[in-house]
Amino acid sequence: MVLMAEQVLALPPARLARLLWRLDAGFGTDAGINWLLPRRCQLLVKGFNNRRAKKVVGQVPDEDWVEVGPRKWAAPVPNVVRYACRTETLALDWITGTGKEKCALLIHQLFGQAPAEIVRLYNARGGMETEIRGDKVGLQLVKRRKHAWPAQAVWVVLTDLAHNLLKWTDEWMWHGSDFQGYGPLRIVQDLLTIPGRVRFGGRKGDRLEMVALQRSHPYARKMQSCLQRLFRELKP
Repeated sequence: MVLMAEQVLALPPARLARLLWRLDAGFGTDAGINWLLPRRCQLLVKGFNNRRAKKVVGQVPDEDWVEVGPRKWAAPVPNVVRYACRTETLALDWITGTGKEKCALLIHQLFGQAPAEIVRLYNARGGMETEIRGDKVGLQLVKRRKHAWPAQAVWVVLTDLAHNLLKWTDEWMWHGSDFQGYGPLRIVQDLLTIPGRVRFGGRKGDRLEMVALQRSHPYARKMQSCLQRLFRELKP
């Protein structure tokens, strides 16, 4: 994935140095970190070794911890491992919603950044994970499986296309309506399933002329306004 991203982005060295790889613990092995560090980008990764994290967190003095969130604390600690390039390590300790204590190590190259900012940047991954879960459920990526690998690959590509189309409409088609903030699941299941009919015309019969929604549907009138915005955007 790293090699593919570098090839697609084709960034010059000056911009490559500003690229930040933000990885979860599954990619936080010492070997993985050492492979990525010499590629001239920046790194922010949660360490893979949980036993190591518990040992380091247990040695941090109480006065070194700073609060970086609700029931969450961080403290800079010496590097446990000497990696291929310069890094710094941030210890994390937090209490889950069920009252369980957890800990981790963040290995990073965000030199000079405050612990709270480093944690905020790492936690920003959550938005992407939420989008992925929304796609799996809302676009039914989980429920639909193809027996042939090429067919499954095409299905994933079509799901990506549907995701991009829905994201494209986010900031303008639904803005100011009751549907603003709806995720893929609610858009697909509540809005795109409103009964109705469409009419095509033109010389080749490929021009959309009318969309009629079932009047008795509770979302029909408000959805009509959103569709008018869509058609104005698509009008040549």
